[in-house]
Amino acid sequence: MTLLWAVLSLACLAVQVAAQPCDPATEFECASGGCIAKARRCNRIFECLDFSDEDYCPIAKCKPGEFQCATGDCVHGVLRCNGSPDCPDKSDESGCVKILCHGHSFIYNSVTRTCLSCQHNTQGRNCDTCKPGFYGNAKIGSKNDCKQCSCNGHSTTCDITGKCTNCGHNTEGEKCEKCRPGFRGDATKGTPTDCKSSSTGPTKTCNTCNGHSTTCDATGKCVNCQDNTEGAQCEKCAKGWWGVATSGGKCLKCICNNHADDCEKAGGKCLNCKDNTQGFFCNQCATGFVGTATDGKKDSCKAANCDVLCYKHSTTCNVNTGKCTNCKDNTEGDRCDKCKTGFTGNPTTGVCTAGAKPTNCATLCYGHSTTCNVPAGTCSNCQHNTEGPRCQTCKPGYTGDATKGPTGCKSCLDNCNKHSSTCDKSTGVCTNCQHQTTGSKCEKCIAGYTGDPTKGTSTDCKPTAGCPCNKHSSTCPGGVCKNCQHHTTGKYCETCDTGYYGKATGGTPNDCKKCPCSPRSTMCILLPGQSAPTCMGCKDGYAGSNCNQCDTLNGFVPLGGGPTAAGGCCVKKGVTNCPVTVAAG
Repeated sequence: MTLLWAVLSLACLAVQVAAQPCDPATEFECASGGCIAKARRCNRIFECLDFSDEDYCPIAKCKPGEFQCATGDCVHGVLRCNGSPDCPDKSDESGCVKILCHGHSFIYNSVTRTCLSCQHNTQGRNCDTCKPGFYGNAKIGSKNDCKQCSCNGHSTTCDITGKCTNCGHNTEGEKCEKCRPGFRGDATKGTPTDCKSSSTGPTKTCNTCNGHSTTCDATGKCVNCQDNTEGAQCEKCAKGWWGVATSGGKCLKCICNNHADDCEKAGGKCLNCKDNTQGFFCNQCATGFVGTATDGKKDSCKAANCDVLCYKHSTTCNVNTGKCTNCKDNTEGDRCDKCKTGFTGNPTTGVCTAGAKPTNCATLCYGHSTTCNVPAGTCSNCQHNTEGPRCQTCKPGYTGDATKGPTGCKSCLDNCNKHSSTCDKSTGVCTNCQHQTTGSKCEKCIAGYTGDPTKGTSTDCKPTAGCPCNKHSSTCPGGVCKNCQHHTTGKYCETCDTGYYGKATGGTPNDCKKCPCSPRSTMCILLPGQSAPTCMGCKDGYAGSNCNQCDTLNGFVPLGGGPTAAGGCCVKKGVTNCPVTVAAG
């Protein structure tokens, strides 16, 4: 028999899976379970997913391999659904469906019932699975169903959720982003040599790694720290993680909405929020910018007006594209953020003034680099904690005037008397002062404490009277508090225990309250300006400020009424029972 080829178009399929039995008076029930109108039975158009609507039909006058038009004329089967009408009434181009190939092919062999030339990185009899190296649900029917596996160059395969499989080059993890035990390096660089053996000599078993490794080198240094820790004794959380790694403590991932790479190890506050964002979690747009910072996109926060976007050097701009026009004051660039050739200054904080054109790297780069392109006015390999096209600004974590030379940028830690690592790049005003200090340089003790914060130690400020334990202990040999009560901890009982929140320095038994997050989290934090704490480190499957929402982004769905219902929970699709440990009570 001559093969009948059908090219399927983008029309919507009339078949619907029956939520209830088909109406025998008006509908035909497909063998696959769907219903179509009886009038569509034996119309020479496949509309049931199993083609049963065209089975056992009266014999047509056309020969095998031909299509019978609604007018009775016959055309070759290959002309059916080829995008060009061949029947007098154009019926050969009507009723074509895309669902058989899930929108990934328009060519269908109706004899072998197979889709041909699957597109959009799909494969299979019905273009219903992703090709190797891609993941997703090909049955959704969009060109973006199958996304490329992201495995940092260490694997070409992943499961349907995007989790990499068969990680090579001594890597592991959902994105092959970590080095395997016994290897060390940065697996995210994407080269076969990212992870090298972590030992340059013999190793031995040890128990000095705070529970995050059992292997040390000959010098006693821990190798292959696990649980997102690092250090000679695996004693601190790695970049992008926060918490107390000592004594087997847990490191939690920094939550910065994709606007920061790291956060404070003590409290999880994001450091150096980018993309015009601010806030504890980089969850707010900076002053003068509007949008939704929690979207996690680089352009989540856009300038509210041209004054903000263009640093007051232009009144005409497109705030959506982030580009200014008609830059004044000798400035140029998308945001009027650069000085024109022959002018110097910092247009983001002031103006550009005329000056002699630099003739060498030392002048062009303000002494911060010896490699540059003088005609283009650009420097490379900026030193002394500077950055920018001309090494003209201080890097995040530093403050000062980079145009003053090698000593122009001072670390925020030094600027803040070692009580804070964050400060304004231009003014040097410190933010988030620690160790009971306050002031623009963290140079004063907060109320109730006394001492000299300029000494630069964590114990500079002590309570003004009695044991320095904030009334949570009366025992303090050598000035160090012992047996802290009221769910507090620390050298001065100055912080709340894990699982509690509040201000332990208040001096009352109720300073620290139990986190309202159990059983789906044991940690929380009270953010400035909020009356209720935010839960931290929700168990897998849960999200939200109280861990009372399902983590739909990672495939979890409500069961039994969801996490807010008695006995409800969040589970992966297909799971039918709530785990006892996370069921609401």
